[in-house]
Amino acid sequence: MEGKTHVISFLKKCIEYADASIERKTKRGEIEDIHKWEAYRDYTAHAIMEVEAGELDRWFPAQQKQLGQGEHQTIDLEALTHDMRSLWLTNLVSPRPLALIATLSEEGVPNVAPYTSMSVVSNSPPLAIVSLSADRNDRWRDTLLNLRQTKQAVLNFLPISNHLASVVEQTAQPIDSSKSEWEEFGLEPLEGNELVMKDAAFAMFGEVEKEIDLPEAKAKLVVLRLTKAIIPGQFDGSEPAHILCQHGLNRLMATPTAWHYNIDRSV
Repeated sequence: MEGKTHVISFLKKCIEYADASIERKTKRGEIEDIHKWEAYRDYTAHAIMEVEAGELDRWFPAQQKQLGQGEHQTIDLEALTHDMRSLWLTNLVSPRPLALIATLSEEGVPNVAPYTSMSVVSNSPPLAIVSLSADRNDRWRDTLLNLRQTKQAVLNFLPISNHLASVVEQTAQPIDSSKSEWEEFGLEPLEGNELVMKDAAFAMFGEVEKEIDLPEAKAKLVVLRLTKAIIPGQFDGSEPAHILCQHGLNRLMATPTAWHYNIDRSV
């Protein structure tokens, strides 16, 4: 229960603050208020015990229900309308990492657009896939058209901020292919790398390996060979990156969350 984890972490910091205050006041000889800080610390420690023991679980949002807990239903996904099917699938299979994929046209016009229908599918060789769809007028996205022309892409993964969330919202809007989102929305490239965002958390370079037709879909699956990554200095590769994700149909959120469970091997 993620909310519970945050509360416990906050209460522990309160105890640390109380202990530090008691130590400072003791050194300064200000003993008249120490008993108040001690009482605060002890009550907070007791609250942690109650939260950890589950005695206050009723205060926290309920966990996702399980299939075996009461009645369940079956949804025929193929019988739904496109909009309803999109709503169900994006809410159920969630969250998904978000990247602003930057490409160049043959004319040298830089394009960037947000995508979440992607995944790293192989470590050796390093391969990623991304699904690129046609718009409502059956026109292929500029990203796919550019990949067919120049075969190169940069996947810009974003740190968590309201500003960059608004950038995602802006670049999701279609603009004329002769114009660049970089200029339209004031995006700054990293010096020496015109398709790498200066504000990105990290970036991965990809080369088109293959384009695959998806059955009965107005979308193509593009396989990218990942050739290199640009990461911040002192980045700890043993820990997951904190990046912007899509959760549900139109909600951007942070990941990883506070809750986690370590297993003995990768999945």
